[in-house]
Amino acid sequence: MIITFGSINVDFVYEVEAMPQAGQTLLAKRFRTESGGKGANQALAAARDGAEVVMVGAVGNDGLAEVGLQNLSTVTDISRVARVAEPTGNASIHIDAAGRNMIVVAAGANLVASSNAVEKALLDRANVVLLQMENDVGEVEKLIRRTLAVKATSILNLAPAFPLPQQVLSLCDLIIVNEDEAEALAGWLGCGASAEALSAHLDTGVLRTLGGEGAEASAFGEYIRIAAMSVEVKDTTAAGDCFVGVLASALDRGLPLKAAMERASVAAGIACSRPGSQSSLPTFQETEQVMA
Repeated sequence: MIITFGSINVDFVYEVEAMPQAGQTLLAKRFRTESGGKGANQALAAARDGAEVVMVGAVGNDGLAEVGLQNLSTVTDISRVARVAEPTGNASIHIDAAGRNMIVVAAGANLVASSNAVEKALLDRANVVLLQMENDVGEVEKLIRRTLAVKATSILNLAPAFPLPQQVLSLCDLIIVNEDEAEALAGWLGCGASAEALSAHLDTGVLRTLGGEGAEASAFGEYIRIAAMSVEVKDTTAAGDCFVGVLASALDRGLPLKAAMERASVAAGIACSRPGSQSSLPTFQETEQVMA
């Protein structure tokens, strides 16, 4: 079972020919509203890949809350998602003709989500505790420390990149970063940005995603490099979250890290090949079919 302590957002998605520049007003080609948030995206990706997932977070007492929870409620346990006075988190997403995105997030309720909603009995039962950085940093740190006392593997997706004390990062079993986040982390630590350099400096597992070049990991006593699946990219919005969620799902089922990375890479490729954020996340059967 996977516990995801993370953000729940509503995405306002604008499809544009090119990204807006400062002072410029553009007309979008298309607009849509979708459920989103890194925590929710990763929880949903894991659940669609077959994992039992408990989502822990917060939404507001507003009309956006139901939009944020509509997909999660069908496949995850949302009984520990709090309703709070702050507005539901939301994001403005611009996607250009090349499928690249630019995102601005208003955290709202996510910043008052409490990790205390993860009771000890639930934590004792988990195989994986999955966290990101769109919640209050103190709450993220508290849950990382609590996970040390149980058998669960703690996975921190350091996204968006935000400084955490080195000693806290070293308590995680696996830290996942993309190339930009790896550069930021390396700058704070004063070391190289490769998975091997970061892992050696932190004395813990590090996985670095490399976009179209695949991913690398230095973790659990081995170095792994995998290739990305070649696809026609339509929308990269949730591809990184898809990778993380499916990786967590595969590890929850007991797959070795290399096999988990390969499965996650295929699922992320599928997500890139179709539009949408949560709507692009593949099911277990879809990923199996492509892998076969």
